[in-house]
Amino acid sequence: MVKRLNVCIARAGLCSRRKADLLIKDGKVEVNGKVVREPWRDVSGSDTISVGGKPLRSEKHVYMVLNKPKGVTSTVADKFAERTVVDLVPKKSGRVYPAGRLDKDTSGLMVVTNDGELCYGLTHPKFEIEKEYVATVDGKLDRSALERMAKGVLDEGELLKAKSVRAERSYGARTEARVIISEGKKRHIRRMFKCIGHRVLELRRVRIGSLRLEGLKEGEHKEIDGDMAYRLLLGRSPRRGGSGCR
Repeated sequence: MVKRLNVCIARAGLCSRRKADLLIKDGKVEVNGKVVREPWRDVSGSDTISVGGKPLRSEKHVYMVLNKPKGVTSTVADKFAERTVVDLVPKKSGRVYPAGRLDKDTSGLMVVTNDGELCYGLTHPKFEIEKEYVATVDGKLDRSALERMAKGVLDEGELLKAKSVRAERSYGARTEARVIISEGKKRHIRRMFKCIGHRVLELRRVRIGSLRLEGLKEGEHKEIDGDMAYRLLLGRSPRRGGSGCR
């Protein structure tokens, strides 16, 4: 079966497709002993691929859901981080990485996997995967503020908008709101609220696609079936035909 080089690397479980693009462009990938810098290069089962001087081998895909606590960093490696999300999963799971990010100060639902194709589907803006959050903000939210978020606000040259937003309850000088976005710019929700004059006090992600954060305490994780992960997160079954190029 012929596949693009970046797809082949991602499906082998080495990294996400975006990271594969960077590895290829940086000259870290060889096909049949020659450096290839085009991520879209077609390869087949008869080709020999190496990444960083090591032969590419397919890994068994792992899919985990976890409830990230506030204060945990969602990147794989950060020399300044006390704890990262991969510290929350068993080492026996092998080399896994988060499919997308949550701010250090944000808690809630994350997916950890070594399936680069799933990671690509969850993180590339063109797929517009819904992500739902519960935000506690200072002050009271009026209808005009909610309408501004739905229409979009401009911040640092970026248009930030919510697919839907509603105020659920107010208590004291705080309001709890439910926000759904289908894109994920850096600190997206916090910046939106700041633009309309409200500070986010607490932020928790409760849903990605059709996968909801249920039954997991903060810091806990559970493995899920690959078919279920694809159906709930991307709304489709995984593409068959092997995870690698062979």
